[in-house]
Amino acid sequence: MLHEDLPWDFCGPRIGLTGVGGVTEPTAPSDAPVDAVADQAEYDRSQDVVTLLGGVQFTQGDQTLKADRSIYDRRSGAVQAEGDVYVEYPGGRLTADSGRYSLQTKEGELENVRFRLSGNANLRGTAGRAELLPGDRTQYRAVTYTTCPPGRSDWSLRASDLLLDHADGMGTARHARIHLAGVPVLYSPYLRFPIDDRRRSGFLIPSFGSSNLNGAEITIPYYWNIAPNYDATFYPRLMSSRGLMLGAQLRHLSSFQKLEINGEVIPNDSKSEEEKTRGAIRVEQTGHLGPRWSTAVDYSSVTDDRYLADFGNRLDLTSLRNLPQRGDLRYSGDGYWWLARIQDFQTVDPTIPADSRPYAQYPHVELNLGPTRPAGFADLALEARYDYFDHSAKVHGSRMVALPSIQMPLRRSFGHFIPRARVYYTGYELSDVDPGVASQQSHVIPSLDLDGKLIFEREADWFGGPVLQTLEPRLYYVLTTYEDQSDSPLFDTTELDFSFASLFRPNRFTGYDRVGDENRLTLALTSRTLDNRDGRELFRASVGQILYFREREVQLLGGALGDDPSSSVAGELAASLHEDWSARASLQWNPHETESPWEKRVLQLRYAPGENRVMNLAYRYNLGQTEAQRYEDTDLSFVFPVTPQVGLVGRWLYSLLNEETVDAFAGIELGRCCWRLRVVGRHLKTPTREDGNTSVMVQLELAGLGALGSSIDKLLEQGIYGYRSD
Repeated sequence: MLHEDLPWDFCGPRIGLTGVGGVTEPTAPSDAPVDAVADQAEYDRSQDVVTLLGGVQFTQGDQTLKADRSIYDRRSGAVQAEGDVYVEYPGGRLTADSGRYSLQTKEGELENVRFRLSGNANLRGTAGRAELLPGDRTQYRAVTYTTCPPGRSDWSLRASDLLLDHADGMGTARHARIHLAGVPVLYSPYLRFPIDDRRRSGFLIPSFGSSNLNGAEITIPYYWNIAPNYDATFYPRLMSSRGLMLGAQLRHLSSFQKLEINGEVIPNDSKSEEEKTRGAIRVEQTGHLGPRWSTAVDYSSVTDDRYLADFGNRLDLTSLRNLPQRGDLRYSGDGYWWLARIQDFQTVDPTIPADSRPYAQYPHVELNLGPTRPAGFADLALEARYDYFDHSAKVHGSRMVALPSIQMPLRRSFGHFIPRARVYYTGYELSDVDPGVASQQSHVIPSLDLDGKLIFEREADWFGGPVLQTLEPRLYYVLTTYEDQSDSPLFDTTELDFSFASLFRPNRFTGYDRVGDENRLTLALTSRTLDNRDGRELFRASVGQILYFREREVQLLGGALGDDPSSSVAGELAASLHEDWSARASLQWNPHETESPWEKRVLQLRYAPGENRVMNLAYRYNLGQTEAQRYEDTDLSFVFPVTPQVGLVGRWLYSLLNEETVDAFAGIELGRCCWRLRVVGRHLKTPTREDGNTSVMVQLELAGLGALGSSIDKLLEQGIYGYRSD
C-alpha cells in the first residue's frame, strides 16, 4: 500500500523543478467536511465521539486515514487509530501500528512508522516514531532514510532524530551515520542537507583528490544564497605540496544581464621558486540594454605562464594558449547591425615568441548591412570595419575595410544558381614599418563568384528498405584580380585550412590583410542515401577539387608562387552502418606530391548501442605547413557497462608523431539509481609542462544528499563523446 501506484522513475530530488520538494501542504481547509466509513460505528452523543471498527476510512479533501479501529472526536477533529494505520496526503504516505492525527490542525504522532515521500523527491524510510508538525514539517525518531527504490538500501542515513522541513526544502539529522551496503562509513553529530533542488546557503559537499603536482588536496566550498538573483560560492582549497588557495565565484542574474566572476589566489605557493603569490580571475558577462543593445565581456588573466597547468581546472581554460580579454557592445537595427569591441590576449605559453603573439584591437568597430533586396531581384550587402591593431614587437596601426556585394540568387527544388560580385577595399595607417615600406597603403580588389548546383533523385532499395538516393554535382567559380599586397602587415590573417568546405570559399585567406588572386573552378560531387520513411541520412559521400587557370601570386610571407594546375582532392564520407554503428572520414590527397601524397586523414568510428554504452575510435593525421600544425594521433574513448551496476570509462589520446600520451584517463563507475561511485586516474600533458600531471580522483554521489569528491562527471562528459551523467 505504501508504494502502490507510485512510480520510482528517479531517485532523490527531481532536478529542474522548483517549489516544495517531496511533500506538499494539504490543500483541504480545516473546516472541510469529513467522510467516514467503517464496518461498525458507535456514537457517544454526550462526548460527541464516534468509535469505528473494521475497514475504517476517513477522507477530508485530498487526505486520507485508514485503520482497523479508531476513535474520532468530532469537536476537536482528533482521530486515535490502531491496527494497520495508513495516512496519505499529497506527496506523502505513512503506515504505522498506531497513531493520533488531527484533521483540523494536520498534526499527529504515529508509532513504528514506514514512510514514502514522492512528488518532486523520491525518498522512503522507517522510524520508531513520526510527528506531523505545524508548518509542513515532519520529525522522525530512530530513523532510517534512503532515496533507493523499494527493495534496495544501497545507502541509508540513520539518525536518532531527523527533521524534514518541506516548506524550506531542508533536512536536519542529529547523530547521523551514513551506511553503504549496511556498513557505516561516516558519522556526524549534526548534518543538514537539501531534500529538493532549491538554492540555499550552507557548506557544500567537499571535494578531494591527489596529483603529483599538488599532492593530496581537499576543497570545502561554502555557498551563500544572497538573494534570488545573485549568489556566491567560496572554496578554500588546501594542497599538501603548495599550501592554501582561496577561491570565490560570484553570480548575478537580472532582467538585463548575466554576470559570473571567478577568482582565486594562493598567497604563498611553497612549491614555486619564482612566483610566491599566484592567482587567476575570469569575468563573463552577457547583457541587454533594451531590445536592440547588447553587451558581452569575456576577460581572463593569470599571474604566470604555468598557472593553468598547475591549478587551472577551476577556470576551464587549461587548453588555451592565449587567454581572451574582450568587451563587446552591439546594436541590432532593422536590416543592419554594428559592433564595437576592445580585445587583447594574455599568452600563457612561454614557447610562443613575442613576435608571434596575437595583436590587441583598440578598438574593433564593425558594421554589417543587409542583405536587402530594394530592386526585388538582387541582394545588396555591405561589410565594413575599422581596427587599430596594437603590438609591442611588430608593426602596428589602423586598418579600414569595406566589402560591398551584390548577388542575384536563383533557388529551386532541383538546385540553385547564385552569381555574386564584390569589391574588397583595405586601407592602412601604420607605425614602426620596415625601411622602404609605405606607412599609408590601400587596395581595391574586385571579385566575382558563381555557385551552381543540381540535385538528381531516384528511389532505390537499401538492404531491404526504401531509400532516396541523390546525385548532387556542384560548380563554383571565382575570379579575383591580382594586386601586390606583400608590404601589408598580417594583423589577423592566416591561410585557410584546406578541406572540402574550403572548396566553396571566395578567399583562400582568413581576415582581410590578404585577398587571394583567383581564377579557379571547383568541381564537386555529393551523393546521399536517405531513408524514405523518416528522412534519416544513411550514407553521404563528397569529393571535390579546384582547377586553377593561373598562378596564385598573393602569398602570406613572400613564398613561392602557387603554380600547381589543381588543388588537392578533398573528400568526406559519413555512414550509418547500423542503428548502433556510425562512421565518418575526411581525406585529403595531393596528386602533385609523390613522397607524401596524403596530406590529411581523419577516420572516426562510433558504436552506441544504448544508453551508457559508447565507444569512439578516431585517427587524425595532418601533414601541416609548419611544425606546430603537424600532428598524427589516435583517440580512443569508451563507456562500457560490465553489469547493470558496474561500468568502465576511459580515454587514450596518443600522439604517434611524438610517440607519447597526451591525455589518458581510466576508471570505474559503480552504482545504481540512488548512488554512484567513480574512481578515475588521469595523466595530462600541457604545453607548459613537459612531464605532465598524474592525478587520482574519486567522486561519490548519493541522490538526495549530494556529491563527495572531484567533479569526475564533468571530465567524462568533456572527454567521452556521448557520455551522459544522469
